[in-house]
Amino acid sequence: MPKLRTFLSLDGEDRWATFEAMAGLVGAHLRIRLVPPRRWRERFGAVASGPPLDEVAPARLETVRRVRLAIARALRNVPGSPNCLPQALTARAMLERRGITSQLYIGTERGADGAPRFHAWLKVGDEWVTGHCDESRYALLASPDAELA
Repeated sequence: MPKLRTFLSLDGEDRWATFEAMAGLVGAHLRIRLVPPRRWRERFGAVASGPPLDEVAPARLETVRRVRLAIARALRNVPGSPNCLPQALTARAMLERRGITSQLYIGTERGADGAPRFHAWLKVGDEWVTGHCDESRYALLASPDAELA
């Protein structure tokens, strides 16, 4: 009951954003499982290759933060524990529907065992939406001939 009580205490826009995030996370998680990694770029859109675009306008900052919080709430309530890529794809789609441009980053670093580890994050200007990390640890995968797998 505490989750329901918390949910009902949200305003209508936050409730809608949470439902939207839950559905988006489940859908993105399934799409990622069904699409081979070599086809991700063509199926999931452009990946940023450099510094963020312009700063987020103060009027849009509330919306960006609302989407970030909706993703966080949804993660606690959807099956499968969607990782960073479905989170970033869902948040990007939610922001696009609200007329806000974001930058999706996908990077790789070498783990202690030497194996590559991938991570995805989403930003609007300098504002983090999903996947907060130390960006300097990752080599971005954005060139047309870079392979994700």
